[in-house]
Amino acid sequence: MNGLEQELLQEVDWRTNELSIIRTIPILCNCNDKQKEILEKYSVVAIYSIWEGFVTQSFTLYIREINNFKLSYEKINLNILTYDIFIKYGLTEEQIKHFEHKCKFVNNIFEYSKLPVMISSNIPTESNVNFKVINKILKHFHLEELPANDFERRLNKLLKYRNNIAHGEFSLPVTKEIIQDFNSTVIDSMHEVTIRIIEGVINKKYLRF
Repeated sequence: MNGLEQELLQEVDWRTNELSIIRTIPILCNCNDKQKEILEKYSVVAIYSIWEGFVTQSFTLYIREINNFKLSYEKINLNILTYDIFIKYGLTEEQIKHFEHKCKFVNNIFEYSKLPVMISSNIPTESNVNFKVINKILKHFHLEELPANDFERRLNKLLKYRNNIAHGEFSLPVTKEIIQDFNSTVIDSMHEVTIRIIEGVINKKYLRF
């Protein structure tokens, strides 16, 4: 087990432990029904934060691993290269209208090509890591995307509930079964992302072949 794999598994382990605590607090606490209802409701937001935090940290670790190789732009996979350039130098719609901004962009690309690529650790989670967003991130890093059959409905459901609660809407009932379902969704998703990152290192998917 290499250092990155160990770090990723540690990230999964402590988050899995916290998910277990979140799930059991409403069951074990000496609370009345209303208090348990509130605990369960806001557990959804906590569960989502564990998922988004994992996505950010796991890809930050992967980026660190790639950056350690100090690769030139000719060697970096085109997906990763494109992601990095537009994270650092991408033009807004307003800037595109102005020629001087376009000139600056081209100059930035020229300077970028002279040095080893240091990929930005700015992970575009959009604060809404649903099925579409996690697959977009995986694609940016030239990693295998999550299968729709197993994850699309589950991740989108988690986001739907989280956004509903975070925005002060409580039309979706939260039960112990829902909490368990969301816990399983996050644990399964973390494991699958971990597998893809480790495979990315083993198979050198960060390189341009």
